[in-house]
Amino acid sequence: MMSALRYLLMAGHVPESGSGGGIVRYTVELARALARCDDVELHLMVDGRSPVLEALVPATHVLRRPTLPTALRSLHEWQGPGQSAGVDVVHGVKHIVPVRSSGAAKVLTVHDMLLLDRPGDFSVVKRVLLRRPYLASIHDADLVLCVSAATRARLLDYVPSAADKAVVVPLAAPSSLDDAVPVPVPELVGRRFALVVGDSNPRKNLRLAVDTWSQVRERVGDAVLVVVGPPEWAAAARGTRWAEHLDSGAVQHLGQVPDGTLRWCYEHASVVLCPSRLEGFGLPAVEAIRFGAPLVVSDDPALGEAGAGSGAVVVAGRDKDGWVRAVVTALANDRRASASTRDREFRNWDDVAAATVRAVRGAVDACRS
Repeated sequence: MMSALRYLLMAGHVPESGSGGGIVRYTVELARALARCDDVELHLMVDGRSPVLEALVPATHVLRRPTLPTALRSLHEWQGPGQSAGVDVVHGVKHIVPVRSSGAAKVLTVHDMLLLDRPGDFSVVKRVLLRRPYLASIHDADLVLCVSAATRARLLDYVPSAADKAVVVPLAAPSSLDDAVPVPVPELVGRRFALVVGDSNPRKNLRLAVDTWSQVRERVGDAVLVVVGPPEWAAAARGTRWAEHLDSGAVQHLGQVPDGTLRWCYEHASVVLCPSRLEGFGLPAVEAIRFGAPLVVSDDPALGEAGAGSGAVVVAGRDKDGWVRAVVTALANDRRASASTRDREFRNWDDVAAATVRAVRGAVDACRS
């Protein structure tokens, strides 16, 4: 029988609530799936308290350190936690793997290359302090897990030498959405609406959907544009007519919503819009497909990859006329999930964990040989 893989997951960025943005969701979902693997002995490094994660493993498998500001935490992780002895692998999921890992294989998940592709989206502190450790971690890792082929391609544009160790392990829709009971949004019940999920960072290109919405409503007059997403973490770019559309009710901004509400929105939207200029994976597209929603996406490679095989309509991110035509067509059609969508087998987080462990075992064996 194969021996258990002693696996340290760096999870200091997961807050006490266990909820947050894409990397937090990735860490929590992966930790839960790894904890279900018979061939993995999971260890977790956390900051302060993390009850959501600590419930997954024995107390002796929790490595705790003081809570630090984000920039200091990243530097601390990079210089080595000093507590990784006795494990086979140390897995950094947020930009960093430790310089020192006590002989354990070093694994890094690369979600995107936005820090290099779009440095202006980040604070000066993050640009200055994180760029060098991030690139050094990519060079230093024994295995680099990329969440999409698009992200792997961007990674290799910056670090061509990583080609032999960069492996694509696509993500899955959050299990919490599958488990959630749909909760209707009363003001949207019976309405025809398009849904955008994401923050209003400029790269998300929300302004394309907002600034073309008047043209859409000229042809589909009762339609509402619904925007769901977390608070801004950087500069917001919602479009020049955002306030006007909010006042008129043509746009409804729900903000960050519980999983039950988000699931209901996916299940009842006439179309889900993904206008982003640059993504690492394209999770809203995967979520939309999971719940049978028609999709209109930009020509970003990651979104095209996420929407492959779903019938998603792809429109160039700067083609406003093409965007309007695609959205109007989707709104005008009666939404009916096809039999192939209903019967389709969807990737889940156990699949993600299994693929991750296979790749990690290969890296561990290479380090030992």
